[in-house]
Amino acid sequence: MFGCALLAGCGGSGRGQPVGGIHAKLAYSEGGGLRVVEVPPGGAADLAGIQANDVIIAINGASVRELDYQTIVERLRGPVGSSVQLDVFRKGEVNTVVVMRQAYTR
Repeated sequence: MFGCALLAGCGGSGRGQPVGGIHAKLAYSEGGGLRVVEVPPGGAADLAGIQANDVIIAINGASVRELDYQTIVERLRGPVGSSVQLDVFRKGEVNTVVVMRQAYTR
């Protein structure tokens, strides 16, 4: 499973802007992609309609299969209020979901 980089704050970007994320706990899926393990209520992923057991197959149009761990983290994190586009596989269908990144709280 991914660690704190996707669920809790792990520091800032160093550019003076608060860094946020999608607020979901993720793990690699056996079939490729990122399986959503947990979606905290009221977090960015929850507000965008992402659910546990969804599989993220692309981030901003790039296949997750082609991205290494560090690149995935960098693409999911970003300035608070910015958005990230996720292609999500659920129940045999792929939908595009736009998630507005939220600040991390401790």
